[in-house]
Amino acid sequence: MPTNEESGAKPSRRASARPRRDRRQALIDAAIEVFGEAGDDADISAASISKRAGVAHGLLFYYFTDKQGLVAAALADILGKLATFQSPRPEETTARARIEGFVRRHIEFLDRYRTAYVKVMREGALADPEIERAVREARAHGVLQVAQLAGLPTPMTTLTRAAVIGWVGFLDRLADEYFDDSDLDLNSTVTLAADAFTAVVEAAARQR
Repeated sequence: MPTNEESGAKPSRRASARPRRDRRQALIDAAIEVFGEAGDDADISAASISKRAGVAHGLLFYYFTDKQGLVAAALADILGKLATFQSPRPEETTARARIEGFVRRHIEFLDRYRTAYVKVMREGALADPEIERAVREARAHGVLQVAQLAGLPTPMTTLTRAAVIGWVGFLDRLADEYFDDSDLDLNSTVTLAADAFTAVVEAAARQR
């Protein structure tokens, strides 16, 4: 499908009002909003995303080739924000405080993007190689981030790395339980996750 950029046609006044980079980001932001509101994948159309972004319909295909490409970019955008959001705060001066802060912010961030998280991470909606790659990369980055927060020696031993990877998976499942069970409170969930991290890392160290 030819676009304004490709065909040389003059873009709409609304589309041309945005710098090119802003239009791309506007589409990503709109996709995140629509994805979070839609009942299922069938409700997510290129037209609805473009309308929400306030840009010409053809620009979606110009920047992302297809809707799946846009969803992958939107997910990468969310995961990039997650990595930043989970970073330690100045007052977190001990390894325990940093891990607890990481867990708390991880859960709070997933709550902010709850619908998108459930669809992509739990239900596997919009399964696509690019989306799966973005999720794998984000989890790998999370493992390294946790290891740094805890002050673990680098490179990690094979067993310690396996323990941290397993704990990251446990954290995601624990977050699921927190969202699904109203009897769980955030403080207890954070403490449980931090205790579990200490336990698995110490167990791995004893196996050396």
